[in-house]
Amino acid sequence: VLDAPSLQDDFYLNLVDWSSQNVLAVGLSSCVYLWSAHTGKVTKLCDMAPTDSVTSVAWSPKGTYISVGCSSGKVVVWDVAAVRVVKILEGHRARVGCIAWGSQLISSGARDRCILLQDVRAASPLVDKLVGHRNEVCGLK
Repeated sequence: VLDAPSLQDDFYLNLVDWSSQNVLAVGLSSCVYLWSAHTGKVTKLCDMAPTDSVTSVAWSPKGTYISVGCSSGKVVVWDVAAVRVVKILEGHRARVGCIAWGSQLISSGARDRCILLQDVRAASPLVDKLVGHRNEVCGLK
């Protein structure tokens, strides 16, 4: 049984994601927890407090990186094995409710009704900004 107290009940947030490495990521309040299906072990990856909260999580295709969307509009990319921040992607003016990975591109949708395409390898990561949604972006694939 996986216990997830304080899991926000909000249709626009994507707070759970399963990796190709068989690890479940769960965003709870200001923290991201990782649960290994192989070992049953739970670890805390990060705590954004006191200034931010987790609003979405998404694994990279290989399961080595995880992106964390925040209420501040940032997307923080973590190297899970090294437990370190690889990149902080900015550009949204509101909470990031959904994230999708390509090979090195990250798409993020937010309450500001925009989708940003960003390249985690680039010094200036913004590739494109898609506008036109009438409401908060709640899903990407």
